[in-house]
Amino acid sequence: MSLHLPELVRALAEIFARPGALPVATLQAATSAFWISPSLKQDLECLLASETSDLAVAYTDLFIVSREQPVLHLEASVHLTGLLRDPALVRDLDHHYEVLGFDVPEGLSPDHLAAELQALAMGLQRLGGANEAQLGKIVSNLLELVDLHLLPLLKELIALAGSRPLHPAYAAALASASSCVELVREGIFAFT
Repeated sequence: MSLHLPELVRALAEIFARPGALPVATLQAATSAFWISPSLKQDLECLLASETSDLAVAYTDLFIVSREQPVLHLEASVHLTGLLRDPALVRDLDHHYEVLGFDVPEGLSPDHLAAELQALAMGLQRLGGANEAQLGKIVSNLLELVDLHLLPLLKELIALAGSRPLHPAYAAALASASSCVELVREGIFAFT
C-alpha cells in the first residue's frame, strides 16, 4: 500500500507539534512513494539522515525558548500581526476548520503550523468522500487555508530560518512542509 499525501502532511505536522517528534516509518515510506518529486525526496532523506538524538533540545531552542537568537515562532499571528493568537486570524482559521470538520488538538493554538498542517491533511482526506455539494466548500476552504495561511507562514519561517543556525532536521522539515503544501495547492486545482 502506497503512502498518500495526507499521511505525509500529518507526519510533518507531528514534527512541528512536539519537541523531538520524528515519525520515521511514515517519512521512510514517503521517500519511496511514486508521487514524490526528486527535491522533496531529497529533503525527506536529509531529514531522516539528520542526527536526531538532540531534536527535543533543538526544538526547544528554536521554537520555544532561545538563549542566543529570537524564538522562531510557529504561530502565524506572531508573524502577521505581532500578536499571539490574533483574534481575527483565529476566527478566520476557526471558520476553515469548521468546514473541514477539524478540531484543534489540545496544546496547540489554531494558528500553529502543526494545527494548520493537520487541518490540511484532514481536508484532503475529506475530498475523497465528499459529495458534489460538499466538494466546492471543501476545495475553496482548502485553497484559502493554503494561500492565506500556510504558504505565507512557511515562507516567513523559511526566510527567518535562513538567517540563523538551524538544526538540519528542522531545515529539511520546513522545506518538506513547503513542498507538500505546494503539491496540495496544485492538486486542489484538479477538483476545480
